[in-house]
Amino acid sequence: MRRIVYQNHFLEEVARLLQEGSSVRVRIDGESMHPFIVGGKDEVMLIPYDKKEPLKLWSCVFYQWKGHYMIHRLVRFQDGRYWMMGDGNFVQMEIVEESDILGVLQTIYHADGSTQDCLGKKWLCQGRYWFKFRKLRRFLLPIYRKFILKD
Repeated sequence: MRRIVYQNHFLEEVARLLQEGSSVRVRIDGESMHPFIVGGKDEVMLIPYDKKEPLKLWSCVFYQWKGHYMIHRLVRFQDGRYWMMGDGNFVQMEIVEESDILGVLQTIYHADGSTQDCLGKKWLCQGRYWFKFRKLRRFLLPIYRKFILKD
């Protein structure tokens, strides 16, 4: 399988389109959102972030952190700061300001043709429980990658 890795300038264009009010559908790469998003296979629909609409805890957002663009789950917010964590991460969290948030993950288009509503109650509940049991990720993710995700 041929793999394409998007350079940051491609994601800068995605950010620009979101800031102009356009929705963007893009195939993302990486493993930080496993098992819910399979990098290099699944596509996501990002919608512009509306600062008048409060972000929901456990939703996933597109943001910039230390010069890189990411899509991770919102796990905490307080005093205008937002804690983000990838579903495939064990420990690392990024803390960002509201001005770093560019878009919200609306839909995942899985490689098998199924879709996932990422603003619905079911998705948010899954994210909450996956975060709650994050200490088990160290054991669950290698099994997932070896037996479920195999190409």
